[in-house]
Amino acid sequence: MSETFDTQNYIQYGQYQPYYINGFGISNDATTPNTLLNIAAGSCLDSTGSFQLSSNVSIQINSAINGLNGLDTGTVAASTVYAVYLVWDPVTLQPTGAMISTSLVTPLMPFSYSAFLLIGYAVTDSSAHFLKGYWSAGNTSLRTFTFDAPIQCLNAGTQTSYTGVDLSAFVPAVNNTPVVLFSNFTANAAADIENIQGYNSTGDAVTIIAPVAGATAHTTSQNTVLAQLHTGAPSIKYKVSAGSLVLDVCGYTWYV
Repeated sequence: MSETFDTQNYIQYGQYQPYYINGFGISNDATTPNTLLNIAAGSCLDSTGSFQLSSNVSIQINSAINGLNGLDTGTVAASTVYAVYLVWDPVTLQPTGAMISTSLVTPLMPFSYSAFLLIGYAVTDSSAHFLKGYWSAGNTSLRTFTFDAPIQCLNAGTQTSYTGVDLSAFVPAVNNTPVVLFSNFTANAAADIENIQGYNSTGDAVTIIAPVAGATAHTTSQNTVLAQLHTGAPSIKYKVSAGSLVLDVCGYTWYV
């Protein structure tokens, strides 16, 4: 059966696996990627597991407008992570829509809409435009986002004791979010060491020992580290025994 907002009222809770999601992949609009996001057709349960949210057509979010299929309130800010929500009206059965919001709890809902589900995140650049990226989808609640071009979060770091790096401009503020980092370590000497860990961790999540030294002999690697909340900001820590380190955020993983 093809499910639309017209059939949602007749789908009984319990017919589907609780908190499942099928489809609803996010993408930058092909023509206007800076301000428009597209959400593919799909089906899921809302955040309470009480209502079926379905659409057999794509939904478009326009960051230049407020309300349904736009930003919930205010104007789009630069260098900000926005939550992407599906929203639905279970009372008068208005069509399933979508919104972005800085709140990771609930968006400011349109009139008569009360069911919602956070399905992903979108990030703006210094011009308040959506950064280009790639969101996974499919029949799973485990999803990933990959930036089209990795975003630098640390430039030439030289701290020799663990020092925090704030990722709040690139990564959602969800504790223990797996973040893919690309590191470029310029050692002063062979056997110099680079270490990275989650902000609240005590062990080394990443240990890289430089085989050679020199400005043209960079040691590069790609690793997954947990971004952990520090004063509300998703953060990691790094240190080097000598030399300097550049870190780029490649992407992250989350559960719907």
